Amino acid sequence: MSEVSHPPRRWPRLLLLIALSLALHALLVDWGRRQIILPGATQEQAMTVELRPLPPPEQPVALPVPRPTQPRAAKPASRQAAPARRSEPSIEPPDEPIRETVEPIYTPAPEAPHSAPATATATASDDGTGKTSDGKGQGTAGAAAEGGQAQSDAPGKSYQTSAPPSVLLRYDATGTKDGRASYGRGSIAWRNDGPHYSVEGKAKVLVFTVLNFTSQGDLDGNGLSPELYTEQTGFKSATNTHFNRERNVVSFSASTTTYPRRGGEQDRGSVIWQLAAIGRGDPAQFRAGAVIDMFVAGVRDGEVWRMQVQGEEDVTLPIGQLHTWHVVRMPKPGSYEDRVDIWLAPQHEWYPVRVRYTEPPSRGGDFIDLSLSGMEALPP
Repeated sequence: MSEVSHPPRRWPRLLLLIALSLALHALLVDWGRRQIILPGATQEQAMTVELRPLPPPEQPVALPVPRPTQPRAAKPASRQAAPARRSEPSIEPPDEPIRETVEPIYTPAPEAPHSAPATATATASDDGTGKTSDGKGQGTAGAAAEGGQAQSDAPGKSYQTSAPPSVLLRYDATGTKDGRASYGRGSIAWRNDGPHYSVEGKAKVLVFTVLNFTSQGDLDGNGLSPELYTEQTGFKSATNTHFNRERNVVSFSASTTTYPRRGGEQDRGSVIWQLAAIGRGDPAQFRAGAVIDMFVAGVRDGEVWRMQVQGEEDVTLPIGQLHTWHVVRMPKPGSYEDRVDIWLAPQHEWYPVRVRYTEPPSRGGDFIDLSLSGMEALPP
């Protein structure tokens, strides 16, 4: 009898081992998932958040209240003026800076000065009568200017006048320009044709004309009575001074100032020849210390020129030694006008044989001195 063989019983073990292996793998996979966070996974799934409302405060919180009075009371006294400044109205600055008035204020001339010139002019002649003789004119001495609209009140003094005959006077000119010595020549042509006169003066340094002036007008009871005066100095433009007889006004091309024309007014060119006419009219009207006042119009305005007779002098000139009367026009202190020295020669028809113009120090102090070097009679 053959022996029956049974298959080995290993399959149940194998199946048990496989089950155990699968269980272990499952445990390992579960453990790994808990320990490892894969990319993209968040931990919010594992967090538990519990929101609870805040408990109410035990008591309400008080906001700070401003107390302006106490801090201001503690401020120093120097700052207490701040509220007062805030209460004042604001002042806006003017469009232009505040400056002093530049336009002069003119007031009418008082009555008293009318009597003052009479005392001064009384010394200009011995008798003060001013009578005429031999048909010689009688001239009124100057007028006082009060600026702006004219106040050319005549001092009330009149002089005997006799205009000298026509002549051409030549001069050697010396002086300074900008403080440097300069030399040249000058001339004055005086023409007297009876009812009219004309004066033309020139002064040159090298080839430059430093002074050029003309004056023309009538010869009447006042002596010289100008109508037009023209002056040019250096390279400046010429200016005209008009003595309008129809409107009785003295006016200027270089300014708007005007003066009433009352007779006896002179210009810078005629004033010297008016002095010569006074000397020829009556030599006794010239004496040392005498004062002759004449209203003289310049290029922009006019004023009374006080001509002081210094006395008799002998001067040496290119033409020779001459006996003269020295007359000085001294400007007022602080004025920009020139000092004018004039030497008149009685033995030569009272012609001005020497004339000197001196600038004030404020303008540089330059001067021009004209000394007679020759003379030539001109036809009437």
